Amino acid sequence: MEASNNYDFIIVGGGTAGLVLANRLSEDSNIRVLLLEAGEDRVSDPRVTTPLLYPTLMGTDTDWDIVTEPQAALHNKTIRLPLGRTLDGSSAVNGQVFLATSKLNIDTWGELGNPGWDWDVLAPYFRKSFTLDLPPPDTRVHGHYHLDHVDPEVNGANGPIRVSFPGDTDNPFPKAWVNTMRGLGHGISGDPFSGNVTGAFTNAASVDSTTRQRSDANTGYLKPVQDRKNLVVITGAHVQRVILNGSFPEVVATGVQYLHNGETKTAHAKREVILSAGTIHSPKILELSGIGDPELLSSLGIPVIVANKYVGENLQDHPMTGLSFEVQDGLKTLDDLLRQDATATESAMKDYAESRSGPLATGGVISYALLGLEDTLPDDLLPHTSELTDEHPLLPAQLKYYTLILQTPSEATATFCGQASQGNFGAEAGSSLLQSGFLPGNYFTIAVYNLQPLSRGSVHIRSVDAFDAVKLDPGYLRHPLDLEMLARHMAYVSTIVSQEPLASLLKPGGRRNASAPVDNSIESMKEYVKKTTLSSWHPTSTCAMLPIELGGVVNSRLVVHGTRNLRVVDASIFPLITRANPMATVYAVAERAADLIKEDFA
Repeated sequence: MEASNNYDFIIVGGGTAGLVLANRLSEDSNIRVLLLEAGEDRVSDPRVTTPLLYPTLMGTDTDWDIVTEPQAALHNKTIRLPLGRTLDGSSAVNGQVFLATSKLNIDTWGELGNPGWDWDVLAPYFRKSFTLDLPPPDTRVHGHYHLDHVDPEVNGANGPIRVSFPGDTDNPFPKAWVNTMRGLGHGISGDPFSGNVTGAFTNAASVDSTTRQRSDANTGYLKPVQDRKNLVVITGAHVQRVILNGSFPEVVATGVQYLHNGETKTAHAKREVILSAGTIHSPKILELSGIGDPELLSSLGIPVIVANKYVGENLQDHPMTGLSFEVQDGLKTLDDLLRQDATATESAMKDYAESRSGPLATGGVISYALLGLEDTLPDDLLPHTSELTDEHPLLPAQLKYYTLILQTPSEATATFCGQASQGNFGAEAGSSLLQSGFLPGNYFTIAVYNLQPLSRGSVHIRSVDAFDAVKLDPGYLRHPLDLEMLARHMAYVSTIVSQEPLASLLKPGGRRNASAPVDNSIESMKEYVKKTTLSSWHPTSTCAMLPIELGGVVNSRLVVHGTRNLRVVDASIFPLITRANPMATVYAVAERAADLIKEDFA
């Protein structure tokens, strides 16, 4: 269908959430939908389709490649944050981990003033978004990866995203991971999609079990419906602003202005404009359009349409670091591939091309554990009060939530991930576990993510130029309790690697990664954490779904406060970060948002 200027809905951002909306809103052939995406369509790019090649996309034109401000708590280190700049968004460039957040997490979203948001409401939307391909119980794969915890009743059976487990049984580490954790009392307590789970398991990934290719929003939601005559998708379209008319609290979005092929264009929306540009760019577009902190907007000469100083605030991410340990001679890891060894690379490519097998056929992380704190926090560090209490009106409620998590045995405060390769911790501007400067030898890495950070950051525009990079300050470890928690979780790594059967796979007295602490004291681990912490690539919450008095940007129906028909649908609306990788929750929220929109226009 030829693109024209007038549509019912305009979706800004063809990423994970945007493509769900494009599919669902265009189901009605009488509704005209325009989707604008700044990146290009990479659906056939082998770096996207091949599960383990995602690190090769970092720093390319498929990556926004955003660099943070110097992080004061990390010795002023800057950190690169890879985000998908393609028709697919970050579902095309991530490590494919597919996990639900917790029931407590979603229930708390509702308790913060968002009626209609709780686990019982959202759980069906998780199931709607994916199909789990589970190996039969009597297969070797099922036993090797300890998949007895999977409950088909809480998983998807007919959704667009194909989700699976690894297909090979040659790798000894996943089985050893689960058995080691069971020996430490960390057997998995249920299915990750039950909403109540702790312990260790082999995680599912957004990989099609038949083709062993990445399954993402493009292949799952867009390609099956791309020929609909009422759906127009324009790539290479850089949105400059939303066109707004009227005044607070009845501002109306009438369209968007965007640049395409060097020409400034305008598209008009009869019903709604929906921002699905992601945690970094949705608040950017709001600010460029005149919705944001009046002091910032006025300083840049942008007319203030809706004054809301919380646009771009409340940024949350999972800070991450880890340790690498040399493995026994003869054990295969991914290290030769990371070093781009010609023989290893040729062999892996041959296996994948001929039989969709080998290391390239498996996602980035498969060995996962959701754990609470094994140590006890000193009383003076418990989150009763904080010097940051007045920084954001949501913080008192968040401190209450955090305290509840510490008191709830079924809630985890950290993710531990096992990976048969070395990590690149402590790089000056590192963005990936899989990067450069590798040591000789083969390694097993345990990465640790702080799942419940108290630190808050922000993202804001620097100028009126839509092409200028944002000012991104995640504030990693800004809150002292975040450093304390991450250091104490990291200290537990030594217990894990000393436990059988994992211990027998590691070389006694073997090499460790650069900067590894000489002892396991909390103080030494704190220094290590400050040197080596990176992003887990999970930014959320910059357009938080909250009442405006709690620092909200959108209401419980995801409509921007002060407007009638401008919505935000992506990870930026999460009031609190997910207790797991956020991708599956983004799919579920987008599915729910599509139904909310249909209800509002029924």
